[in-house]
Amino acid sequence: PNEITMAELLKPLGYATACIGKWHLGDIPEFLPLNQGFDVYFGLPYSNDMWPNHPTAKDYPDLPLMEGNDVVELNPSMDQLTTRYTEHAVQFIRDNKDRPFFLYLAHNMPHVPLGVSDKFGGKSAQGLYGDVIMEIDWSVGEILRTLKESGLDDRTLVVFTSDNGPWLSYGN
Repeated sequence: PNEITMAELLKPLGYATACIGKWHLGDIPEFLPLNQGFDVYFGLPYSNDMWPNHPTAKDYPDLPLMEGNDVVELNPSMDQLTTRYTEHAVQFIRDNKDRPFFLYLAHNMPHVPLGVSDKFGGKSAQGLYGDVIMEIDWSVGEILRTLKESGLDDRTLVVFTSDNGPWLSYGN
């Protein structure tokens, strides 16, 4: 709670703030995004591999998908997370296109367990991992398209980063 987030810096300046996706900075209420400067939160409060279906650690509780501070679903389909996050991000941009906003979108993919929607499943030559990357690329495209349609593309900073490292240990 003593750390200052980007959202806490920008909110007093009139920015709308949203966190969509993986939070993983604490799952008790005082650590959740709405208590760290975000107006909107939709996502998982920690890594998507911390769930009852983990192949070796069987002591994880049900994985909560949250909206705001409320659990809206337990053990959500990994196949739909990228699409759902993208839909929420696009809606946030549309809802806030007439004011400054800060959108933090942290896709769970390509963290294991991998999941991909039917529209991308089996489409790449690189197996499931390639399909997941194709869907993330689609997501970025949807967000950039929404910025352009909203007249914001020439005055919006978009930063890409990843915390998952290389895929070397899993092959194709």
